[in-house]
Amino acid sequence: MKGTSGRFIRLARNIFLIPVHIYRAVISPYIGPSCIYSPTCSAYMLDAVQKHGILKGTVLGIARILRCNRAFMGGPDPVPDSFAWRQIRDSYIIFHKPRRKRNRNNDPTDPSTAP
Repeated sequence: MKGTSGRFIRLARNIFLIPVHIYRAVISPYIGPSCIYSPTCSAYMLDAVQKHGILKGTVLGIARILRCNRAFMGGPDPVPDSFAWRQIRDSYIIFHKPRRKRNRNNDPTDPSTAP
């Protein structure tokens, strides 16, 4: 009985990941490399769903896709071995680029520096 349920779960995961495979085969070659992380976001989604299941893996994958923009530094970011909401939150803090501070002394629109 256990072998049958294991095969069903693997089949469900593979069916769920069909859109990711289609994206990697059809759309991604035309867009070119744009992911700032290693592994790419699509590979991360595949690994996360295979490792943590459909629900938790999708949460990890979507959180990673939302981080894949210029506001974050990028770099190596493997799928964690265990799922925790804190890890998702911390990854937003760790990979986030610091904001540049504006020089208020040279800002002509700042009323505190007006003569």
